[in-house]
Amino acid sequence: MCGIIGFGWPSEEYLTKSLSVISHRGPDDEGIFIDDFVSLGHKRLSILDLSERGRQPMSKLKYTITFNGEIYNFNEIKKELSEYNFETTSDTEVIIYAYDKWKYECLEKFNGMFSFCIYDHESKELFLARDRFGIKPLYYINENNIVFCSEIKGLLHFLDKKEIDHDGLLQFFNFRFTLGETTLLKNIKKFLPGHYMVYSLTENKVKKYCRYYFLKTHEKEKKPFSFYSNKLEELIEEAVKRRMVADVPVACFLSGGVDSSVIAAIAKKYNENLNTFSIGFDTTNELSYAKTVSDHIHSRHFEFKIDKSNVLDYLQDMVWHMDEPIGDPGFLPIFVLSKEASKYNKVVLSGDGADEVLCGYDRYKFLFYGGYLNHLIFFDSKNDIIKRLKRMRNKDDYESFFEIIRLFDDSELERLSLSNYNAKQFWKNSFDNSVSNAQLFDIETLLPNDFFMKADKMSSAFGLEQRVPFLDYEVVEFAFSIPFNYKLRFWNEKYILKKSFEKILPPITVKRRKHGFNVPFDYWFKGVLGDLLNEYLVKENHGLYNREYVFELLNLIKNAGNNYKLNFILAQKLWSILIFEMWYEKYLN
Repeated sequence: MCGIIGFGWPSEEYLTKSLSVISHRGPDDEGIFIDDFVSLGHKRLSILDLSERGRQPMSKLKYTITFNGEIYNFNEIKKELSEYNFETTSDTEVIIYAYDKWKYECLEKFNGMFSFCIYDHESKELFLARDRFGIKPLYYINENNIVFCSEIKGLLHFLDKKEIDHDGLLQFFNFRFTLGETTLLKNIKKFLPGHYMVYSLTENKVKKYCRYYFLKTHEKEKKPFSFYSNKLEELIEEAVKRRMVADVPVACFLSGGVDSSVIAAIAKKYNENLNTFSIGFDTTNELSYAKTVSDHIHSRHFEFKIDKSNVLDYLQDMVWHMDEPIGDPGFLPIFVLSKEASKYNKVVLSGDGADEVLCGYDRYKFLFYGGYLNHLIFFDSKNDIIKRLKRMRNKDDYESFFEIIRLFDDSELERLSLSNYNAKQFWKNSFDNSVSNAQLFDIETLLPNDFFMKADKMSSAFGLEQRVPFLDYEVVEFAFSIPFNYKLRFWNEKYILKKSFEKILPPITVKRRKHGFNVPFDYWFKGVLGDLLNEYLVKENHGLYNREYVFELLNLIKNAGNNYKLNFILAQKLWSILIFEMWYEKYLN
């Protein structure tokens, strides 16, 4: 995990200022490159080639690169570049020579997570790229000149004025995050996953901004279950093996669920002294399941807890490191877990992405079965799930999915003086079933704008690198060729993953229902979080939405019972608003 910054004019002052703001991303080293046309900076977390030879920005031939991420297959690519004289054992040098040999097509060679910029000293052009699925973040400003950085906070001092982007605001109140290039701040954009850009420094303009990756799938002809199971097992094992390549020990986050347990069990084959890290809460505690897996694979296991007495201690720093408000309560446990794990390791593997790739969410079940169920609902109900199912009636696939995943419904948005956001442009009917199309929607929206931000920002806050084997593009492409009923077997999610790896996991891990982190934020909103949100709501009003309705929601949750499932959606709404208010105060006030 590193941090990169660059812009199209010489200024050591601005470069140093940005690097100081993102210093947490690379505590091991810092480097700058400046000439008459460009300024490039880098904060380094040393993972490969720990010597000074691996320092960045790195200059070779007629190029200088600043790079964040990992190219897992760099040693294989290196064999195709035998005509070059390598001076390091880093993947950074491989990128430079691959670009020199294949130009833009080099991106098709890379299996990894990355955002980087290559400066061509002769053409005075910048080549910027982001990995296929957007695992590594990259933001940019393109007003009178190009400016880019790994984090929004490194770009703030380049803005004349900080203003809320209206589309970004609507996207957040509908989806809990922003979509596509949009951020909550006008003029700051997200560099799109699977894209590259060529920018001319002499002409001060974008010459190309192209998508280089489209999800490919394997043959459509249905084969026996054993074929898909064996192939999936082989690809996931290879994906984990690739991500164990490092010059420092690699550890695992372990929740006790199937996804992280599969990754940890495989990782143990390649690291006999594997560390595993788990986190729990004072009310809903899944630590025993993680311990069962740890005992089964014989890892060195560490457990941590969050309770309502210390939750406020983490929130302010967590929101600062988010960059944008993202209404996902899972940020908190990953933030704390990263803080503790970074005391022992620099690299961890996680099980992120398996739900999107192998059909693990209830949202997919509701979409698939909702078409049958909503015709049976002829009664009014206060239950949020029943109301959402009822609203799906006579809607197309996107509209039905939107009703399942949206944060606030139309009547609530009206109470908030907001409106819904039509994200149909991100929906593609690429597959012959609605659930596969919903999975693709999540891979292109939820993952890069929520889950990968969580994986990157929360771990980077403490100089930790998180790797996600399930998002190896070969795993993803193959998973989309697996017949739907092999992934979702009635109400049994990720069926093929469980069957493929049941032989290396404890029986309880495979058989129990999916739980996730189950952050007890409904319980916290009855006390410390409710009080905190109330403090923000009575401050000077920014006028971006109607706060009166939020007071009603607070009152509802304080008088609600203790059923986590019934309270979840209500707590989700309040959490998102709290995070927004905390972010607004930090970033705009």
